[in-house]
Amino acid sequence: MTALNKHILFEHFAGRTSPLQKKMIAEWLQTTDNQELYYKWLEEYENCFPQVITDKGVAKNSFFEKIRQVDFQQDVSAEIEEKPLHKFKINWFRWGIAAMMSLTFTSALYLKKEQLIYKNYQTAYGETQTIQLPDGSVVTLNANSTLRALRFGFEDAPIREVYLEGEAEFLVKHKANNQRFIVRTSQKLEVEVLGTEFSVFARQRGSKVVLTKGKVKVNYVTDRQKHTIMMKPGELIALDRKGTAELKEVKNIKVYTAWKSHRFIFDDTSLQEIILQIEENFGVRIEINDLSLANRRVTGTFIAEQADDLLAILQELLSLQYEKNTNGTIVLSQIPE
Repeated sequence: MTALNKHILFEHFAGRTSPLQKKMIAEWLQTTDNQELYYKWLEEYENCFPQVITDKGVAKNSFFEKIRQVDFQQDVSAEIEEKPLHKFKINWFRWGIAAMMSLTFTSALYLKKEQLIYKNYQTAYGETQTIQLPDGSVVTLNANSTLRALRFGFEDAPIREVYLEGEAEFLVKHKANNQRFIVRTSQKLEVEVLGTEFSVFARQRGSKVVLTKGKVKVNYVTDRQKHTIMMKPGELIALDRKGTAELKEVKNIKVYTAWKSHRFIFDDTSLQEIILQIEENFGVRIEINDLSLANRRVTGTFIAEQADDLLAILQELLSLQYEKNTNGTIVLSQIPE
């Protein structure tokens, strides 16, 4: 892949690049990391070489309105296709070329809309990442998790919104104007805070919110009805896939953020639950050939940076053996007596 530097990009933003350089930039932008660097340098360029003095609020609203118009244009295009043809001669070849170019541009803009508006932070299996948002809030992402936030104007937006899939700890910075901070998930659950410290778990098997400091309001939906619960420090709310919510006090909050230091804390935890944690954090598929093993219990604190670390511990504690199938699935079984 072609390597580019800031100088070439600044020349490009100023409109002074050659056709060859433009081609190089297009190839360079095929990589996601380069796209992030592109937006970073574009913002730096605009700060260094302002073309006009603008009202940032008006500019942002105008930008988002143009993005939203892409959807409207696509709807209008669909309506045009349904209208009857008029009786006049049409150059179908030229019209077809123009339509294809317009459709290609519109589709590309639509596909890039989310990337233009939002910045994605993502962790791989077995990886954790600490992120400082533009407003000074700090988010620590657990493995196999994604956080999405506004690329521009996050700290100035009426509501600071982020979207989470996976697991994360939030240390939200309080703003003098009491600006709200909302964590939204795809599990019909959202957490609204002012200044506080909490963790959110939002995966396919359910959602959890654990409050460490401050105050949060949790909104969730069941049977098309919206419910609201105010949480106090030391409380946990769990929402399963059926929409059933449970609010309870927890003895040791640190259990729910132990993953930050690659620790797994089990307190009479079933083997089935441990297997789910391994799959979510390390991307390893595990099966048990004897269902009676699923309810075996484990208590203790263990450090594991990869799946094999935990599997070795389970093998020792529960007298298990495991083997890997040709499809990569690990099968656990009891060691014969």
